Amino acid sequence: MVELVMVVTIIGIIAAIAVPRVSNAASGASANSMQATLTAVRKAIDCYYAEHGYFPGKNPVSGLPDGTMFVRQLLEYTDVAGRNNATYAAPYLYGPYLRAPFPANPTNKLNTVHVKATPLDANPGDGTVGWVAILSTGDFGISATDTQLEDVGIKDLDVRAIIRLDQ
Repeated sequence: MVELVMVVTIIGIIAAIAVPRVSNAASGASANSMQATLTAVRKAIDCYYAEHGYFPGKNPVSGLPDGTMFVRQLLEYTDVAGRNNATYAAPYLYGPYLRAPFPANPTNKLNTVHVKATPLDANPGDGTVGWVAILSTGDFGISATDTQLEDVGIKDLDVRAIIRLDQ
């Protein structure tokens, strides 16, 4: 009986040590995944800018910021004016810059984008979109609350400032 109690006690101690480490590794993986997603989308935005001379997210008909157009301009072929087409054919000779589907925000699982004309424009309500893009600067970041970021392992304030644009 004493040996059984000793074995159970040792297993309990090992579990108390191992569970927090596994939990921290999972949240660290989420944070790394988020950083990789941001890097990939930001590179796609830079490529779009290099070929078009302006950042994605501007509706070519109305000239207004458009989140749906932002996604389509990165996922489909485009012409010089930013009009999109699902297939490669003249004049749609540019792109696609990302492989479909557009990545989802790991904190709220949304893949929608709110495009702001300038950094001073109003932000969306928390949790209503997945991402935020700024048309005038090409900046792109996550739309999340501090609590949502902490839930996926982002606790550093400097990192939050880099990945969030909805503050």
